[in-house]
Amino acid sequence: MNGPETDLTARVLAIAAERPAAHALLADGRRPMTFGSMARRIERMRLWLGDAGVERGDVVIWSTAARPATAAAIAILPVSSTLVPLSATLTPDVATDAMARLGPMAVAIAPGESSPIAVAARALGLAVLEVVDDASGEAGAFDLARPARTLPRGNRLPPAWALVGMTSGTTGRPKLVPHGHRQVMETARVHGGRLALGPDDISGHLSPLHLAGGIRSAYLQGLLNGGATNILPEFDVEAFVSECAGGRVTHVSASFTFFRELLARFDAGSPFDRGRLRFVRVASGRLEAGEMDRLEARLGVPVVTGLASSEAGTTAQQGLPPAPRVRGSVGAPLGCEVRLVDDGGRVVGAGEVGEIQVRGPQVFDGYVDDPELDARTFVEGWFRLGDLARFDARGELHVVGRAKEVINRGGEKISPVEIDDALRAVDGVADAAAFAIAHPRLGEEVVAAVVLRPGADADAERIAGAVRERLGARRAPRRIWFVDSLPRTDAGKLRRAALPAWVGFEEVPAAPFGARAAASAMEAALVPLWASAFGRPGIARDADFRTLGGDDALGARLLDQVHAVFAVRLPVQVLDGEGANVAGMARLIERTRSAATRGDA
Repeated sequence: MNGPETDLTARVLAIAAERPAAHALLADGRRPMTFGSMARRIERMRLWLGDAGVERGDVVIWSTAARPATAAAIAILPVSSTLVPLSATLTPDVATDAMARLGPMAVAIAPGESSPIAVAARALGLAVLEVVDDASGEAGAFDLARPARTLPRGNRLPPAWALVGMTSGTTGRPKLVPHGHRQVMETARVHGGRLALGPDDISGHLSPLHLAGGIRSAYLQGLLNGGATNILPEFDVEAFVSECAGGRVTHVSASFTFFRELLARFDAGSPFDRGRLRFVRVASGRLEAGEMDRLEARLGVPVVTGLASSEAGTTAQQGLPPAPRVRGSVGAPLGCEVRLVDDGGRVVGAGEVGEIQVRGPQVFDGYVDDPELDARTFVEGWFRLGDLARFDARGELHVVGRAKEVINRGGEKISPVEIDDALRAVDGVADAAAFAIAHPRLGEEVVAAVVLRPGADADAERIAGAVRERLGARRAPRRIWFVDSLPRTDAGKLRRAALPAWVGFEEVPAAPFGARAAASAMEAALVPLWASAFGRPGIARDADFRTLGGDDALGARLLDQVHAVFAVRLPVQVLDGEGANVAGMARLIERTRSAATRGDA
């Protein structure tokens, strides 16, 4: 075991030696677990695991069904094992796959637990450790019952890895990400400095304890700076409000979705007593600038945000007043080097957009079982975070999207995040996400899924028009689906890649807002011109020019035909406005002709 600056266990023991009566864990109204008690449990578990043949690097999987006990285990078991907290809500297939990949020495579950983790462990014939209450009455207190048989040797991981987390799988197979003792301690150190964390603090913990945000940001960053953690039910707004009023929360790091729920509570007129609360941190996504301001006004404390990942810890973080905060940024880099790189591998300067690459002591050592992914994500010692961002003149980082999510519309690179923001700013929109669909001419086209507020009108053309006014025609969604919710991970992160299937997308339709036959003689005369331009047998009157595959060159040819047939010259800009479909173009032609007739008279 290394010293308290680089080892999780050593740090907890050092705090306990200095302040044994200080609270470490609070939960469920039970007696707090002190650092002194936590240290005694660490020493007892060191002996227990040693007798069972378990050492650092030996994998112990832990079901997170009981939150307080899970929090205690995260601080205690890395003394002589590599702990893997897995969500008790995993599907059986995912649980089985994770166990097969990890090769654990044992799986810790509650007596009689029937979660997919328990079922998979028994089906694979793995040694099971029963997690039992030790009857002390302390928050998070647990004991491990002796296994019925000798623990067989499993896979050995590097002993420097305290924990392993499984990503929630925004795309493809979940990744297994190690959290080394050194990396965990570095994240706690730099966070503690920027957010002034100390022994008088109490973190209000609302996040899943199997995710990096719940382990490192919401929990260990406070604990390892000598503060307490109050384990609350996941995402429970009322529990948070109650504990704040009772003076049992001084800071919280939680998903942006939680804070949106909190804002909805405030909007309904519910009161709030902040007690000892001194700041909140928005994680796992973003709130709009207006939402951040409203939240800060209602809470009466600073609202900050940052950029963190399972692999690289906290890459950037806003500070607390009097440090300046720029709405829209995630703050300045935190304890690491950050560079932005364009598609050609060139490091870009301030104001230019590039992919974020990070190196430093928080960055993980590489995935547990995927050397090919390691080779793709590490470039000359720099980890490719996958986000696109720009630096402003102050050195603050502004994230503009995910590299894999950028929409390439006819060669124009469009960040879906800016479209998300514009959609959410439209009256009546509760949530929204833009994404790409295949396009026959442009490669990709911009579309969106929208969640409406109760009672709002499902008017896709109005919403698309509002975005068009804000961002321009090329960035406005050409089709909108209305949905009850958006697909998100356990941490609340948007699963953008899942959106096409989520909305039931099929191949590009001719009419995004509902196909109707020509309604006038002018429309009927225009349809053959449009159909000929696109090489289709027919065109619906409300089929959008760009969604059909139109680009500026095709538009110019179409408008030349319109001029030849109707003697009306329309500018190409109409194809991104009223003239974007047959019906609108017919109206433009008729108005232009009518105006010309009045002028002749």
